[in-house]
Amino acid sequence: MDQHTLDLVTLYISECKEIMLPQGGYACFEALTPGTKDEIEIEGFRFRTGKIINKMLRKAEAYAFFVTTAGPGPEALARTLMEQDQYLEAYIVDLVGSIIVDSVADQVQEHIRIMAASRGMQITNRYSPGYCSWNVDEQQKLFSLMPDGCCGITLSDSSLMSPIKSVSGIIGLGTSVEFRDYTCEICPMEDCIFRKVGN
Repeated sequence: MDQHTLDLVTLYISECKEIMLPQGGYACFEALTPGTKDEIEIEGFRFRTGKIINKMLRKAEAYAFFVTTAGPGPEALARTLMEQDQYLEAYIVDLVGSIIVDSVADQVQEHIRIMAASRGMQITNRYSPGYCSWNVDEQQKLFSLMPDGCCGITLSDSSLMSPIKSVSGIIGLGTSVEFRDYTCEICPMEDCIFRKVGN
């Protein structure tokens, strides 16, 4: 990066740290045996996660459903910068907001890992609606498992989260589940620019 861009990144990291409102939460449920290979089941709910995610979760004894957010601040700042035609600045803030919410998700995942370890279990990677054939509409079911207004996140009728910089998903817990350093080999998007070479 040139010095001007680097200065902007430093500036907006600092600003986003002041306006972010990172929050996260999760709820655990016993895993039941579903009737198909593309679903997971808990008492009262079936989630059609698709065959790929189902395969990663099939040995789970319990599921932790989670939600996380960076709060509305970074999103609002990025929107204001866009309205002022400051496109590079808005892009930087958008990226910082994404990094914040991913960091919150990492922390929630680590909390779940520690909780699982205390019970003699391991965890899987986290998986979110909208990926690997898991329809984003199923966020309606996921959010119904959380307290109303959990972490200040709301869902639209089309299942989009607000604030935008929010993540929801599932983590499997069990004595025989596996955590993978990366999961490119399970993803069908072979032309993805983030795909690990050689998989």
